[in-house]
Amino acid sequence: MNNYHLYEEIGHGKFSTVYKGRKRYSISYVAVKSIEKSRREKFMTEVGILSNTKHVNVVGFVNWYETRNHLWIIFEYCAGGDLLRLLKQDGRLPEEQVRRFSYRLRMLTQFC
Repeated sequence: MNNYHLYEEIGHGKFSTVYKGRKRYSISYVAVKSIEKSRREKFMTEVGILSNTKHVNVVGFVNWYETRNHLWIIFEYCAGGDLLRLLKQDGRLPEEQVRRFSYRLRMLTQFC
């Protein structure tokens, strides 16, 4: 993880925290998810799925690392935030957008 600078926390869950980060010597931002080492099995499942998923509507997987106390997943950074933030901001999404997103997600999960 020495290859990345970590900035502010941008999200968290029960077993993980997500930070805004930047690869050293670059101007590219990434999202860096830190997971408790006790969750290794679920972590490896997530890495396996994400590393094999390439789709315009899915956040891109960059790499993963293990340190003494944590497991780390590096994702592409989405400056606009997540879907929940968008829904809270706008209150709802247009029905046609939801229909298209649902269809694409269904097609994607058939092949995973």
